[in-house]
Amino acid sequence: MEPETRKAFLNFKHAEAPRQSAVLILLFEENGKIKTPFIRRNIYDGVHSGQIALPGGGFEVHDNTLINTALRETEEEIGIAKDQVKVLGTLSKIYIPPSNFDVLPVVAYLENTPTLKIDPTEVSEAFLVDLDHLVSPACVSTSSVKLQNGSEIEIPCYQISDYTIWGATAMILSEFIEIISPNNTI
Repeated sequence: MEPETRKAFLNFKHAEAPRQSAVLILLFEENGKIKTPFIRRNIYDGVHSGQIALPGGGFEVHDNTLINTALRETEEEIGIAKDQVKVLGTLSKIYIPPSNFDVLPVVAYLENTPTLKIDPTEVSEAFLVDLDHLVSPACVSTSSVKLQNGSEIEIPCYQISDYTIWGATAMILSEFIEIISPNNTI
């Protein structure tokens, strides 16, 4: 799921230290299916404007840990109380060059079906995806994406209904899917 444009950052040297952040892959069961929520970021003057993402955001000192960041941001963005979430583990950190963020993906489980309550100052919509759909090779695709500088590139993505999940979120999902794959030998 790595776009061709990331190869330019293979030996990248940061001009300034990246900001620390975390996102949450939150799993729960609904009607016999495992699901996870995604958000669409609001339109704003920034590199992640309008993108599909996992709930999450930037580390704040009072968080103490990046896991707490993922839980706090999920509660703020989609209203799932952090004390109801059981953390299962973390995935590999990933660097996002356009915004200079290092992102720690956190995987967690919720014992009940959540009622999503979005914060309209941060999120324009939230939606749920069946894990069965995400792991299906049929949702792997490519799409043309217009970058902030106006250029268009062809990128690998997950296509779920009208939603295109690409970039760091797609790479995080790719690692997660590899880990949970029944063919995994880890």
